[in-house]
Amino acid sequence: MPAPGETPRIRPVDREKMAEGIRLFLEGCGVDLADPNVRETPGRVALAWADEFLDGYEKNAREVLGDFYEERKPAADEMVLVTHIDFQSMCPHHLLPYRGVAHVAYLPAGRIVGFSRLARLVDLFAHRLILQETLAREVAEAIRSELGSAGAAVLLEAEQTCMTVRGERRSQARAITEAFSGDFAERADLRERFVRRIGVAR
Repeated sequence: MPAPGETPRIRPVDREKMAEGIRLFLEGCGVDLADPNVRETPGRVALAWADEFLDGYEKNAREVLGDFYEERKPAADEMVLVTHIDFQSMCPHHLLPYRGVAHVAYLPAGRIVGFSRLARLVDLFAHRLILQETLAREVAEAIRSELGSAGAAVLLEAEQTCMTVRGERRSQARAITEAFSGDFAERADLRERFVRRIGVAR
């Protein structure tokens, strides 16, 4: 079952149908499809959505994290933190992008992965139709389940173009969502350390 806030893929991508949908959309906008500027637009849009914006459906967290390294049993509360992982995603409500940075931390329990794997994990879920709140939670839960970590924390800061270029049009507004699991959810001191570390990295 998909997480609440994620729109699942229930069948394979059909690029021809996607391109046809864009052609109908442009016709509905009253655009001349013979115009050289938009003649190839349906195919380009279908390719971008299938191969870039929504390619996160093609893999799972286990594949993206890859092999992990067995480490000594860590000392209590040792934290691994990667800040300012840039990401972009698509809101399922208006099909408009949101983009920003992710700060990801976990408490190792004998398994660690390369830092770049955490960035790939963010992209895995970001490259789906998913709400920002759900994106944070899915990354945190994947880290705990795949690495067996004692806790995980994720904080996302993003510009939601649903709010900045339409509707309220508040160009400076940024949305911050967070997800804590395991020890991070249970202990305020760990959450405070996480937030302080992010502040130091700014």
